Amino acid sequence: MNMLINVLAMLALVQSPVRLAPGTGIVMGTIQMDVEGSREGVRVAVVATDDSTASNLISLSETDSTGRFRLTDVPQGHYFVVAGPINSLTYFPGGLDRTNAREIVVEAAKTLVNINFKVPAAARRPPPDRSTNAKSAAEFNAYEKASKEANGKARIALLLNFEKNFPQSSILPRAFEDLVDLYSAQGDLKSAIVYGDKLIEKEPENVRALVKVSRAYGLNQANLRPALQYAEKAVSIAEKMKTMPPAGRPEEFRAYSLAEWNKTVSSLNESAKSNLVWVKQVVAWNQAVLDATFRTRR
Repeated sequence: MNMLINVLAMLALVQSPVRLAPGTGIVMGTIQMDVEGSREGVRVAVVATDDSTASNLISLSETDSTGRFRLTDVPQGHYFVVAGPINSLTYFPGGLDRTNAREIVVEAAKTLVNINFKVPAAARRPPPDRSTNAKSAAEFNAYEKASKEANGKARIALLLNFEKNFPQSSILPRAFEDLVDLYSAQGDLKSAIVYGDKLIEKEPENVRALVKVSRAYGLNQANLRPALQYAEKAVSIAEKMKTMPPAGRPEEFRAYSLAEWNKTVSSLNESAKSNLVWVKQVVAWNQAVLDATFRTRR
């Protein structure tokens, strides 16, 4: 019965009218979690197969409560489908290893379906909590509206308005994190760094934030010192989380079961360590370029 319901729901999405931009197609599928719970709020996108750093997320969207997603206006071409936070992407058909990713081909005016795969619990974006975070219904509704906006540029505008209208909101870190993801997906690394620094100022021990902002600095390459500092700090904090008592956990994880918490910590550790390796490679490469340039000028 559940399978029939999912098939019917997917057919309804396929058949619903969508006005596509010329030369683009649609990608649809379902995200599963490796633990029980809502599958809503997992970010899904495609990256071009020749984008070696997966820094340009195309047609960024989010799953609904059943895990379904639809990526519209995807330019025809060859892609990998990715899900989860930008610093720890899961590649279709599953896993963090890009070399095992399955390439998809998007054709103009066509819909590619059944892109179904599983992601770790940490891939789910925590929803805003009305009872503990928002000071008013207007504040909560404003952020919720922004978080559910499917269009990236429109979502950025709503989040910037949220920051302006609710400068003291305790939800601001979530808005800043959203802006880091959205600006990074658009290739606007300078803006991603601006809001990344704001995010870390609010939550200096947020491993996920430290990795994201470290990556933005690394991709931008204008100032690699913060990239390395944030990367090293993320590894240190992620290691300490292994023995953290429930009362000491970040607020968004306090309701997690032991299994969910252990999987989340494992995912954060892997993400932080792999990011540090990458940042060190970027730093070494930049140093090699500088050394070569210096030798040439002598």
